[in-house]
Amino acid sequence: MQKLPDGENTEKKSPHGFGTGAFPSCYPELQERLRELEETKASLAVANRELYESRELLNSIIESIPTPIFFKNSAGAYENCNRAFSDFLGIPKERIIGATVHDIAPPELAEIYHRADLELMAERGTQVYEAKVRYADGLLHEVIFYKSVILQNGGTLRGLVGVMLDITDRIRAEDALRESERQLRVIFETSQAGIIIVGADGTITFANRKMAEMFGCPFEELVGSRYHDRLHSAEREVGDCRMRRLIAGEIDHVATERHYLRADGSDFWGYLSGKRLENPDGSLHALVGIIADVTELKEAQRALEQEKELLAVTLRSIGDGVISVDTAGRVVLLNAVAEQLCGWKQEEAAGRPLSEVFPIINEKSRESLVNPVDEVLRTGRVVELANHTVLIGRDGTERVIADSAAPICDRSGAILGVVLVFRDMTEKKEAEEELFRARKLESLGVLAGGIAHDFNNMLTGILGNISLARMIVTSDHEAHPLLERAQKASERARDLTQQLLTFSRGGAPVKKVTSLAQLIRESASFALRGSNVRCTFSISDDLWLVDADVGQFSQVINNLVLNADQAMPDGGVVAITAENVDRTAEAGRKVRISFEDTGVGIPEKYLPRIFDPYFSTKQQGSGLGLATVYSIVRNHDGVIRVDSQPGRGTLFVVELPAVEKSTPSEKPAPAGRTPDAGRILVMDDDDFILDMVEVALKLLGYEAVTCRDGVEAVRLYRQELEKGAPFAAVIMDLTIPGGMGGKEAVAKVRELAPAAKVIVSSGYSSDPIMARYADYGFSGAVSKPYNVEQLGRALREVLGTAGE
Repeated sequence: MQKLPDGENTEKKSPHGFGTGAFPSCYPELQERLRELEETKASLAVANRELYESRELLNSIIESIPTPIFFKNSAGAYENCNRAFSDFLGIPKERIIGATVHDIAPPELAEIYHRADLELMAERGTQVYEAKVRYADGLLHEVIFYKSVILQNGGTLRGLVGVMLDITDRIRAEDALRESERQLRVIFETSQAGIIIVGADGTITFANRKMAEMFGCPFEELVGSRYHDRLHSAEREVGDCRMRRLIAGEIDHVATERHYLRADGSDFWGYLSGKRLENPDGSLHALVGIIADVTELKEAQRALEQEKELLAVTLRSIGDGVISVDTAGRVVLLNAVAEQLCGWKQEEAAGRPLSEVFPIINEKSRESLVNPVDEVLRTGRVVELANHTVLIGRDGTERVIADSAAPICDRSGAILGVVLVFRDMTEKKEAEEELFRARKLESLGVLAGGIAHDFNNMLTGILGNISLARMIVTSDHEAHPLLERAQKASERARDLTQQLLTFSRGGAPVKKVTSLAQLIRESASFALRGSNVRCTFSISDDLWLVDADVGQFSQVINNLVLNADQAMPDGGVVAITAENVDRTAEAGRKVRISFEDTGVGIPEKYLPRIFDPYFSTKQQGSGLGLATVYSIVRNHDGVIRVDSQPGRGTLFVVELPAVEKSTPSEKPAPAGRTPDAGRILVMDDDDFILDMVEVALKLLGYEAVTCRDGVEAVRLYRQELEKGAPFAAVIMDLTIPGGMGGKEAVAKVRELAPAAKVIVSSGYSSDPIMARYADYGFSGAVSKPYNVEQLGRALREVLGTAGE
């Protein structure tokens, strides 16, 4: 027979297994607790619904982001990805899900990705690295991976999330950065309640079967045990205090979360709704509690907060602007990037029409464009903006943007709003234009360099023979002025080939630390000789030094001043300014030179093309002047900008990196004593040049021995060396098509005679070997085309240093 709390004994049982007189006074309280349980269930349903809507919003955003995003589980299999990831692989999403990187990537790349994943999951942090990825177009692209591990509750590894940023083209890659997002993973079930009665001494006197299931022990074991022992150790002090207050009557009920232990040592969270069960006289009969297992609810609430925080962090962190609007087209949310690009803060933009916060126009027609939200709401599909779309910020700033809009749908598929994702493409567009110009220059440079090389070979023979003829013909001979004019014409042709070489791949500058102040004055004044245009100078007294090729940069000044002179046919002034510009630590110190005229100006439609080779609006222009300027400035790690308005003049600005040296470097002049006559070995594949050089050397007092390639030159040098009659000097052509050229031949000659005097000659007058000939074993250099005087000077400089 069971003893009831009020001391009465009975054996009569209710249909539920309890005595009929057991709970007549506590039944209403149990009903109340059950009602509270139903409210808890309703709260869980609301939480689940909010969680679903948050997940759908984030999924919509992820799907509309054009950056590839993927999720992997801890085994390395793909769990999910967005449309951009599927598109770049060229593999349907359903084939990606469940696959590993070894299934979709080439073996050599797959192993790299797999090792990186293992390293990341071992360290459980974040990972940023570059790798090669083969896109659907079959080409390998350089990609930055941003990856982070995903942890479950309790800190166990769930997997990883990755974001891929294509950086194959660097001006495409300038704006922008993509933050990773995590997939929502929340599944909650409805909890059930347990019923428990605790005596004044803290002993459990009654529990239903569900309560025993929740504690993970047999019903018989639960009844008679202490409630205190079922509490988690961290909860016991607080739980005991509340119980004492209930027993003492200081409070009559309690509603709180409690941390409980199961019999197997595991734990769970329960929502406890407890109340005093009193006797008719008001004395304590027992404590009645209803405990609902809210572990899943608590995890759902925690996950919901984490997902909300994740969404907020993601929206703040991604490099794209994100705007969400409701079905009325009014702004609901802006992330930090959108605030910056649009010029509106979240609190200012909320509730305003999208057209007010996000006004867009066509870049070319300047006409207003309809925001894509209406089309998304009408069709329910993702919509992308057309090319040449410009966003006008709140402050009037214009930015070229790329944009896509996607619907936000609820569980039933009803559209709740639209999310707009866009990025600033202004710098990228400018970079693409700059890259296109550079590639066009590079392509033309290859052709121009080859033409200039062959042309210089021909000019060498022409100039050499003209100079020989002038040495033979007396000054009063009727042919002398004709030869002089022919030489000047040939020298003009030589100047043209030099301009071709300047922006060809052989146009490496011969740099030295120098001050531009005097060079600017001398070159500008020389360019305006006989002109009705004059220069004014404003040059800082403490102008910083630069590392520059004096000859090439003199050409820059000459071409820009001549360009200004031609723009002012009725005369005028070219204002030249040179000043120091102290930028940030990243940009470094610069020297800025400005050339400003008051001429006719350049029409806006021509500005993008003025640096293109062979583009000219002048009838007599070659189209090489500004192209040469651009190439020289670029080869000096500098930049050039232009600003012009028709009828008001043009401003060119050149900026070069400054150097830290305090004084210009000077190259010591070589000794110049007259050498004794001797034999000179000449190696060149052009018979015309060999014939001319042989005659020229004879007139200069030397004996010439000629050959056509490096192999023969080395053989002849060894042969004469073994005879004890070495050559006084060797002149080698740098490039021999199909044979050994000067670069390889000089090394072999140096092996035979380390002190050999070898002069390098090339039609690529700005080849790096010509610029730094000593680094390659040569004693001197003579650029084609050259005449007899230049050839003699080169020999004197080399042979005049003998014995030093």
